[in-house]
Amino acid sequence: MKQVRFHASTLLAGTAMALALLAAAGPATAQDATATDLQQINVEGDGNGDGIVDVPAGVSTADREKIQDRYAGDVMQVLRSAPGTFTREPADQPGITVNIRGMQGMGRVNSMIDGVPQTFSNLSGHGGTFDSLLYVEQNMLVGVDVTRGAVSGAEGMGTLAGAANFRTLDVDDVLLPGRDYGVMTSVRAGSNGFDYSRLLSGAVRTEMGEGEIGIVGALSDTKKSPYENGSGILYPNAGDQHPKSGLFKVNLSPNADHKLSLGGIWYGNEFLPGSSGYNWIVENQTYTAKYSYQPGSDLIDLSINAYLNITDLEFDGTNGNVSTFDGRKGTNTTTGFDISNRMRFDLGEETELKLTYGGAYSRDRYEGNAKRGANPDGTLVKAGVFSEATISHGIFDLTGGLRYDYWSLEGVSGYDAPGTNGCAAGGDPCPMETLSRDGGDLNPKVTLSARPLEWLQPYVTYAHTARPPTAAEMFYPGGHSFDGSSDPVNNNPNLVPEKSRGWEFGVNMTTDDLLTPGDSAWLKVGYFHNRIRDYITYDIDTDGAARWVNVDGTTVMKGLEVEGGYDAGRYYAGFSLTLADTKQPEGSAAGVGSDTGRLPDDFLTIDAGMRFLEETLTVGGRMRYVGKSKQAYINQSMAFDVDAYTLFDAHASWQVNENAKIFFNVENVFDTTYMKANSGLMDNYGGVKNGRGRTFIIGATARF
Repeated sequence: MKQVRFHASTLLAGTAMALALLAAAGPATAQDATATDLQQINVEGDGNGDGIVDVPAGVSTADREKIQDRYAGDVMQVLRSAPGTFTREPADQPGITVNIRGMQGMGRVNSMIDGVPQTFSNLSGHGGTFDSLLYVEQNMLVGVDVTRGAVSGAEGMGTLAGAANFRTLDVDDVLLPGRDYGVMTSVRAGSNGFDYSRLLSGAVRTEMGEGEIGIVGALSDTKKSPYENGSGILYPNAGDQHPKSGLFKVNLSPNADHKLSLGGIWYGNEFLPGSSGYNWIVENQTYTAKYSYQPGSDLIDLSINAYLNITDLEFDGTNGNVSTFDGRKGTNTTTGFDISNRMRFDLGEETELKLTYGGAYSRDRYEGNAKRGANPDGTLVKAGVFSEATISHGIFDLTGGLRYDYWSLEGVSGYDAPGTNGCAAGGDPCPMETLSRDGGDLNPKVTLSARPLEWLQPYVTYAHTARPPTAAEMFYPGGHSFDGSSDPVNNNPNLVPEKSRGWEFGVNMTTDDLLTPGDSAWLKVGYFHNRIRDYITYDIDTDGAARWVNVDGTTVMKGLEVEGGYDAGRYYAGFSLTLADTKQPEGSAAGVGSDTGRLPDDFLTIDAGMRFLEETLTVGGRMRYVGKSKQAYINQSMAFDVDAYTLFDAHASWQVNENAKIFFNVENVFDTTYMKANSGLMDNYGGVKNGRGRTFIIGATARF
């Protein structure tokens, strides 16, 4: 397959085309801004309890204000501020790995950009990890939605622990209310390794027959340098990076019934992981096509989505390392589509039935060159059908769901080195036997919730989930494979899917006028208890070979998640708390080959502030507590202990007028020295605390 490469010229050409369409779109007519209709993870709200407090499940959401103003675009910390949600965060890797309830990597969490799964990973040493890596430029983000536990619909296909969807800029994020064309620009500058960040975007909306057309385009980049920790020591593995990104989207609505959205976002970055010895050149392309048909009928609410994601990796030895793996290339290509329909039936006597059903397909293909190392070529196909019905009667809602997920894997058992077993000398390694495996899982889900009081909603859920093995696990060649060949003894074609059986008990509470007239308060409390069988980890098999294996017995992960908030206009507060035991199995040489980290059992975030000048000026502070954790290394006795830490941040934003906003952030106000939890083996092995010291960031956004 021919690789599709992304360069700066691609970014500029694609985005310039979108901006040119802005100018060519013709005269516009005034219209109030409307909310973006998102199919993936149907959680609406602004992170202050709106929407999520009415969902009988573990869901959290963050809007643009929280991501960009309060957290200065640091979506890693935004994710860690949600209960039951964490990240793997090595200082030298900009890729995002989402951890939900102790599970991460290999598709256990479905991490998406605009609903498109991001499944890339580099397994073979030199900064590699078995975790999936999502690459997105921070300025492009306007929201992130997290679902913990079993996920309904296409987003839950083959996923074990939950899903996270990273939403990017759209037309209404750029335009001022009541405007049909405009430009938005944002710029930041800071200290301690935060050099600058900037965004330029434009959008237009105009009539098209009975409907309208909306177009948005954007360019963005962020420059970061090595930073000092709280002790003033320059962290050695936090290298330079300069991600660049471009985006365009076209939304077509010929009338009120039909809507078609086409989009593309590009990302490019070059960085040097401290343990790599090679520069990583990463280029990511994500394309979407979304169609919805909503004729106003209770029987038809149709959605059809298609997508393509291409992530390219290349090793560059220009930093002085021009040995074995200089010139390594690999491409991860994911294609897929899904279709679903929603129906509603009024059964009378306060009884209503809502039915959702559909199907989905995805194909994830990794291809490497002769220097692939331990990155095996292979293809994972997932397909499935799903349905979910909710019957509401009086104060009760009963939801029953059933899905069947099919999977198939194809790869090669290994490679003969040039000059061996009939493989031509002087050429590339030759593939051995092709292997294929397939299977399927039937996964039910049932939720019972009630509304005995207007402000109270208790619920209970029981669900099955399953994750098939990936090509990386089943066809893993073992070691570095320095000559580009692999040993089939390290493959494991007998792997079976991980299966989880889980309970969740929760309660949602919300009320207005709690302490003062016009205020609002909300609280979500949930307890989960998951039993996972056939957990896959890297270990010594019964024949003495090191490979990915299914663990005997049952792995139990359980915990309490609490999230809530209070807003009285003049002042506000929000918090999240996690108390959990999510210890996962550790195999041979844990942390060395698989870079396994162990989450802290407890972590807490509190954010509070006040608003002044008719609520145009917001001043707030945040406390982040992370409990003790471990970084796996060889065995239990050699594992690194990571101490608990408490950090304080400050933030402020001032909406000067309709057109301009100024914001200010201080990370780690007291310049605390600490080691970040779940940051990776090399960060711990280096012996230098990797937590960023006190950092100031100031910026402004203009819309006109």
